[in-house]
Amino acid sequence: MELSKTEFKLDESLLELDEKLKGKKKAKDKNEPVLSAYFQGLVDIVIDNGGRVAYLVNNGNGSLEVATVWEIDKELYSPPDQRHLPFALASANNVLGWYKMDSDQKLFESVLTYLKRFSYLPKRQWLIVAYNVFLSYLQDHTDIHYLPMLLFYAVPERGKSRTGKAVAYISYRGIHVVDLREANLFRFSQNLKATLFFDMMDLWKKAVKNGAEDILLLRYEKGARVTRVIYPEKGAFKDTVYYDIFGATIIATNEPVHKILDSRCINIAMPNKPGDYENPTPEKAQELKERLTAWRARVMNKPLPEIDMIQDLNGRLWDISKPLLQVCKLVYPQGFNELESALLDVAGLRVEDRKESIEGQIILTLYELSPKGLPEWKVKTAELLSKLNESRPDNHKLTPQYIGRRLKAMGLHTRHIHGLSEILLNRSDFDVLLEQYGMCKNILPNSTYSTSPTESRASTGRELVESEGHSTNIRPAESLENSGQVELVESGRELERVGKETLEEIPEVEFAEEVKTSV
Repeated sequence: MELSKTEFKLDESLLELDEKLKGKKKAKDKNEPVLSAYFQGLVDIVIDNGGRVAYLVNNGNGSLEVATVWEIDKELYSPPDQRHLPFALASANNVLGWYKMDSDQKLFESVLTYLKRFSYLPKRQWLIVAYNVFLSYLQDHTDIHYLPMLLFYAVPERGKSRTGKAVAYISYRGIHVVDLREANLFRFSQNLKATLFFDMMDLWKKAVKNGAEDILLLRYEKGARVTRVIYPEKGAFKDTVYYDIFGATIIATNEPVHKILDSRCINIAMPNKPGDYENPTPEKAQELKERLTAWRARVMNKPLPEIDMIQDLNGRLWDISKPLLQVCKLVYPQGFNELESALLDVAGLRVEDRKESIEGQIILTLYELSPKGLPEWKVKTAELLSKLNESRPDNHKLTPQYIGRRLKAMGLHTRHIHGLSEILLNRSDFDVLLEQYGMCKNILPNSTYSTSPTESRASTGRELVESEGHSTNIRPAESLENSGQVELVESGRELERVGKETLEEIPEVEFAEEVKTSV
């Protein structure tokens, strides 16, 4: 059917009108501010003189500006309504006042005094907690790459929740979380850059149940993202969303967490010290929150002090300890030696935990089976297995397959000769393992490693909880392949069924709403 010229003209006019309307809508949309809670240079979201939610911005030349709308590259941004922000907002006027008159030392002392109102901890542990509060305000600093997770672990009624709330209320955008709803965690992390206080019984069990292990494991590392398939109907690439999950983290739990999560944490064992402590509230934290916000404005563009590596703070513990030491140098440098000793306490506890682990037992047994004075030697895997199983009940005997996987994970090489497996060892590599597992006093003869004691000089007199001083690591007997429990591998992305040779994938978790990416 052919259309008349009049119909053609009408059709063209409608198309032209439609294009004009679309153009006007785009122009209108372009002029409307984009809701955002974070951008480079933002100190924080505050309440201005008129009671409105506004931005407090460090313009880079040492002055602060308060604005309800902010422009970046011709794009306008405005803060969300206060009802969409699950944390208390500082007063812009008060922050501006503290920005000019406060001192770092007085602020640090005030933070310590505040924390001690709500529970008891030994002084050295309070130092770790206090510096971690300051660190939460610098999580977006270019010199920060890792953040320690504070883990308050103890039996019930030791003040874990009270302490965690007191810390969260003065931390940068602190939010008290009592569940593991993924959608909320993604929004809190990506859109708000919030400090999250996870307060729940048996956190790790709930994380496994909700498929949220990767969220917990990756929060400590800047740049880490978790992946979810949200739109399977869109096909490859378009179906996947990546979420930024980095942020300051506080945990309170009365059950052990997985050993991999534990390695990202600094454990704070709550001692049994009943007393008449206050209950924390956001109102009691408000002034300190405003002073800390002013502190963030003063230092956010300054380089952090360089720190030399400290012996005995190795691997991941050094990664999460270094930013605390940098903040200490910046805020309260006279407390550096005491903080170092507190962190060496943590290192000492980790060494003791490694000694008691199945890997520690393997290293000790290999030492006992090793000949003396040789640069290279071998040990039969069957002899190692037999000695490890000597005192184990039948239902907890280790199997050759399990030992083989543990040896491989520890970087120990094996080979098969005429159907028999043997472990290949050399002096220098084995000395390193002896050091890492706290057995340097038992170094082999002619060792290349110094025989000076490596136990933490501050490891004595530690306060222990009712778990008899055990860390939150999974005990060896709980991870045996015969138990059939699930063991998380180091990447945090897969699960290994102990006692089976196959890996099971983590099922994708979906939720209906897409999380908007913040600017």
